[in-house]
Amino acid sequence: MIKIIGIMAATPEGIIGKEHALPWYYPEELDYFRHLTQGSLMVMGRKTFEATPPDLFKDHPPLVFSRNHPLKRLPNHLAFSSLEDFLSWCPSSPHKEMFMIGGAEIAHLFLRENVISEFLLTKIHKSYSGDTTLDLTFFETWEKKILTSNLTYTTLKLQNPKETLI
Repeated sequence: MIKIIGIMAATPEGIIGKEHALPWYYPEELDYFRHLTQGSLMVMGRKTFEATPPDLFKDHPPLVFSRNHPLKRLPNHLAFSSLEDFLSWCPSSPHKEMFMIGGAEIAHLFLRENVISEFLLTKIHKSYSGDTTLDLTFFETWEKKILTSNLTYTTLKLQNPKETLI
């Protein structure tokens, strides 16, 4: 059984990206992300894969969703064209947990299909403009616990009331 943990940052309006990058730069928040995901499997969409620094994948191959797009950069990755393909692969993984790191399409797919057990959401306090959003209404019924808070952002641990292990 694998536990899937979502991890993303969003503005109060749900903005998570602008032109395939983060619209903000908070080094401490990036360090937190790297610390939590270090050594773990990470699942993401193709656009997130192509925008992510390759050093994040030094410990494990990334798990990438792509619809018939050739994946650039790393030859050492696992690609999935559907959630069904991904879910059929999961039982063969020796890992007990993995992180879903984005983007919005993959996050929404995983949330709609209820395969995320918990979500570590950094709520950026300031509004930023962007072109990619996370639908925050998915978390309305999730149990919320504040992990850290400062003037710039608050990091929440959101627990799915219908916890699912795959």
